[in-house]
Amino acid sequence: MPPPAELSAPEPLGVLLAGGASRRFGSSKAFARVGGRTLAERARDTLAAALPQLVVVANEAGYEGLGLPVHPDDRAGVGPLGGLATALRLAVEAGRPGVIVIACDTPFIPEALLRALSDRARADDVDAVVPESTGRRGMEPLCAWYSVRALAAIDRMMDEDDLALHHLPERVRTARIPLHEVRAMGDPARIFFNVNTLDDLNSAEDMERAVPPAVCIVGRKNSGKTTLAVAVLAELRRRGLRVASIKHGHHDFETDQPGRDSWRHFHEGQAEATIMAGTGKIALTMRMDGDPDPRALVRDFFAGRGYDGVLVEGWKHGPFPRIEVFRRAVHDRPLHDPAQPDPLLIAIVTDTEMEAAVPVIVMDADPAGEHVRRVADQVQAVFRVGGGDGR
Repeated sequence: MPPPAELSAPEPLGVLLAGGASRRFGSSKAFARVGGRTLAERARDTLAAALPQLVVVANEAGYEGLGLPVHPDDRAGVGPLGGLATALRLAVEAGRPGVIVIACDTPFIPEALLRALSDRARADDVDAVVPESTGRRGMEPLCAWYSVRALAAIDRMMDEDDLALHHLPERVRTARIPLHEVRAMGDPARIFFNVNTLDDLNSAEDMERAVPPAVCIVGRKNSGKTTLAVAVLAELRRRGLRVASIKHGHHDFETDQPGRDSWRHFHEGQAEATIMAGTGKIALTMRMDGDPDPRALVRDFFAGRGYDGVLVEGWKHGPFPRIEVFRRAVHDRPLHDPAQPDPLLIAIVTDTEMEAAVPVIVMDADPAGEHVRRVADQVQAVFRVGGGDGR
């Protein structure tokens, strides 16, 4: 646990850098919309979710509508380096130890990354913390934490006419958020995607809407849904696909042990949502009214994270293409009429030969047998990735 002085240390100043001229865009890109919000609003909301005090550094009018203080560059015409210098001087005036800056044209920066920057800055005695990326420079200096101590180096760079912001991490003590940690928050190409042209804006809108396709494994109770779902997930993983999953049930459930700290947060403390976080994984428990909408779950938790698809167990009347598991040894009839199935039914997996208007896949005695590969082929066709088995 950090000592009390660190616990009470003030947060950095959150800074929205919006000083660019938007020449390639043709108009002020900060006010272009992605997902119903302007780029400036998206950046503001991301900063506000992580930091208590925000400002805008901008050289043009119109930002007053964000409800934040707006300051022009102290030194015009020197690009983002000048904006950063202005931001750090504002941090000094506000009694903040540094700043977290994001550019207004990066609509997909996650709040978690800003928190990671703050955490690393508190843990390390450095002047800058920058995240690694898959871009050509390997890092993103316009989504970073900078100490007020970096001001001297920035002033020297401007005096020397070295205006490249990506040179700053070489001139001060810098820590990096490793790429594997960034990947845990999403696809780096999406996280650091920036909008410079109208084509970029269209791409950002497409990315905002990009929700991975989903397929349901359905069937009556004890039909073998879980056994098949687990085997298909493993087969898709073997093929190199990144697949998420959802398990739907009609009964109450617990993901934690009664009496544990996280259980007490949710049950005794009545938290609206609780995340259990540890090395390599997290678990979220959230209160909801009624049965959740499966489309909202896929969109809200899996969109934009680079998954090839989602395999859902359950929701037999849900909105996704589905594969029914029917075992005559357990039930006398399937959920769907094989002769006139629901339009969303794409296959039936069964322990007996039968006629149907959709493909029928007969189970092998081996739970991981050939039928699993055939089901995976059906699922992969919906996901529209790769070329099947690959054997």
